[in-house]
Amino acid sequence: MSQTDIDKSIEVIIKTEELADKILANKHELTVMDKRRQEAREALRLMEKSEQQKVWITIGSLLVKMPKEKAVELLKKDQQQVEQQISMIYSDQKILVNKHRDLEFKAPFSGTHLKPLEQKEFDALKANLPLL
Repeated sequence: MSQTDIDKSIEVIIKTEELADKILANKHELTVMDKRRQEAREALRLMEKSEQQKVWITIGSLLVKMPKEKAVELLKKDQQQVEQQISMIYSDQKILVNKHRDLEFKAPFSGTHLKPLEQKEFDALKANLPLL
């Protein structure tokens, strides 16, 4: 093996490890974001059951008492942001995993770029299927 072959091999290994680190970091971030999403969902559920007009809510490191409607609105906004971040991380994760598999000379995962049918597509498919 020549020196250039060794250098290329080392470069491929370094790139593979960097991608693997990014993939693991994304997995950790997904775990954190999912926990945050679940906590927001639980808080919303508790507020729906509550009959109090004002509730305590944490904003960052502050504990604030505010009207229930405002707190629900803030939690829903937070939940939407978390959902967007999770979907962005999932999209990024698919790309990183396929790049990683490419560096290892493996075929990309099949089915990672599937998207659900839109309502119009589903209705058209349903209309053309024979009744059973």
